[in-house]
Amino acid sequence: MTKSLSRVLLTLALAAPLTARAQTGDDAFRFAQRSALSTAQSLGNAGVGVAGRGDLGDLFGNPAGLGLMQRGAFSIGLNASNAENESIYSVGGGSGFARSSEQSATRLGNLSYVYKAPTARGSLVFGAGLAQVASFNRTLAFEGENGLNSFTDFLMPLPDEFEFVTEGGEAFPEFSRPLSFIGYETYAIDWTGEDVAVPFAPAVSRGTVLQSGLVQETGGISQFTIGGAFEASRDVMVGFSFNVPYGRYEFTRLLDEDDFLDDNDGTGGTTDFGYLEFTEGFESRMVGVNLKAGVSARVNPKVRLGLSVETPTFYTIQEDYDTVLFTSFDNGDAFEYGDDFDEDAGRGSFDYEVRTPWRLEAGVAYDAPKFALAADLEFVDWSQLELSSDGFSFSEQNLAIRQNYESATNLRLGGTYRFDKVHLRAGLAGMIDPRPEAEGISRDRGVVSLGLSYLVNTQFAFDLGVMAEAFEDAYRPYREVADAPLVTEEVLRSYLTLGVRVGL
Repeated sequence: MTKSLSRVLLTLALAAPLTARAQTGDDAFRFAQRSALSTAQSLGNAGVGVAGRGDLGDLFGNPAGLGLMQRGAFSIGLNASNAENESIYSVGGGSGFARSSEQSATRLGNLSYVYKAPTARGSLVFGAGLAQVASFNRTLAFEGENGLNSFTDFLMPLPDEFEFVTEGGEAFPEFSRPLSFIGYETYAIDWTGEDVAVPFAPAVSRGTVLQSGLVQETGGISQFTIGGAFEASRDVMVGFSFNVPYGRYEFTRLLDEDDFLDDNDGTGGTTDFGYLEFTEGFESRMVGVNLKAGVSARVNPKVRLGLSVETPTFYTIQEDYDTVLFTSFDNGDAFEYGDDFDEDAGRGSFDYEVRTPWRLEAGVAYDAPKFALAADLEFVDWSQLELSSDGFSFSEQNLAIRQNYESATNLRLGGTYRFDKVHLRAGLAGMIDPRPEAEGISRDRGVVSLGLSYLVNTQFAFDLGVMAEAFEDAYRPYREVADAPLVTEEVLRSYLTLGVRVGL
């Protein structure tokens, strides 16, 4: 069981165009989402505040609200997150195997400063801040028996994904699909020599295999913001901000497949397949820029209205990816591709750009001496999401986004009750997922939050915010195979931000 060097070199030449394999509308949507993580006060109200909060959270919300601040301020916060995932693995719609997984992380939540300029009348405020605005942390674990198909079926090429060439009197295949090439190099698939359209056979040809896997996502997006607000006319605040979101997203998936019943034992036309381990991952590093403008107007002593608009964010993304496949057979043979530097059919780098849609927000707030209530609506037309690259055409992906992604109107509600030294907060939100349903599962997110502030004195306060978001999702370890396994997920993400606020 050996492959000639000439096969490897010639096949790699055709396998090179692997770019953009990880870039889809789902990736662009992931990078464009936002959560109410900026400050502990904002978190406790589920991010509500387009009408103007009058606190440091307005730096990352409607900047016009900064004009409502009575004094300058400085704050710092620490954010802790936890993601729980309950999954069920099933094949062909049959009964499933349940698994649970959990992932936690801690990082800087926010660092913000606002200066209120002295004025004879009106209000003039400037500020700058850094805050976490999205978290990707999440882990999925699954396991189950599959008697209908194998990952080696997924590695099989289509008739137009290979051709045979002759060198030195020896014929061998060249693959245009890198995964088929990697499978061929490790004997997960092999040439049968038959005169048929696809003369290859998978290493698993009968029986039941045990499949288990782990999918891990890590990273997040932070945003650096410079903003300000002024009183354009009596009780009407206008604000602007310049925003630089940046971050990292790392995705790793592992799939193990074990012929645990030894159904493929080398007899009856089978191979002596033992097990395989497939590892695939990529890391995306992103930086973007956008502008935001807003207005907050007091229409009577207790009611404020707000409106904000955010330009598209223009992201530049650098991505590195790699693939490793290991196979083992009962006779002791073992093969691995992707662990050596020169085995680069599944390894490389790719740069591309993402343009997010415009965001429009409107809000209303009722503010009495002891309590406040607020509501926001956010409108985003996700069909305007777009990918681009100098070296690759995303026309197919962008067409799919325009045809399948919908606009979304998201609702946030929040309230605050003020005691003498303690302020209590609560919030609810519903976030619409604009993508087509995944395996019949809606991925809309429900959000609930609680928070409190303890005012030590007129200049110093502790802030605490807790938020949880729940949603469903679905994952297939591989596709393009009849009755491929399906993993359904129930995800619960929770966040806790503890902050200190100083009045200046």
